[in-house]
Amino acid sequence: MSNEHDFEYEIAGGKIYLRVLMATRRTFQRWDGDASFPAEEIKPRVLASTDPEWKGSVDLGFVKVRGRMYAIEQISMRLGEAETRRRGGASHWTHETTYVGGYLNDRGSKVSYQAKAWSSLEAIEREVLDRFHDERPEWVKDSTRKLFEYERNHLTGKAKTKREEADEHDAAAAKWQARIDELDA
Repeated sequence: MSNEHDFEYEIAGGKIYLRVLMATRRTFQRWDGDASFPAEEIKPRVLASTDPEWKGSVDLGFVKVRGRMYAIEQISMRLGEAETRRRGGASHWTHETTYVGGYLNDRGSKVSYQAKAWSSLEAIEREVLDRFHDERPEWVKDSTRKLFEYERNHLTGKAKTKREEADEHDAAAAKWQARIDELDA
């Protein structure tokens, strides 16, 4: 992953950098009375980090909560209206913690969900994500486009491999045909 960020937001306690990621896609069967039909759910994603090098390091970037430094390194997914209502309507965002880790304190340890700082960090992150979504609603389309381009490229690659295999089989079949022609000559 390059160190370039797509967007930068200055907040009272520091900066948060955002990068639009490829959306996730889930297919499932939906039931309507007696009938079942396939459904698709696409969730656009964005990576938020206080660290411009995307390493979750407080030394490279932080926000301050009650005088202490914390790092944020987390993937957030935008939920649709129906799912937001189903989850209680508190937020349009859900998190997918990165390998580095979510909310980290100044010692590099994960902040516990029960800690007072956790809710403050979540509020800071949610404020930036909501502002980002309001100012740049096209990011949803960009995230979805990345998913569609990935799927297209994946299938194009598979098709190319199948064509190459077919060419190899055609060449092998031509050799067998040549041997058959020799027998008949």
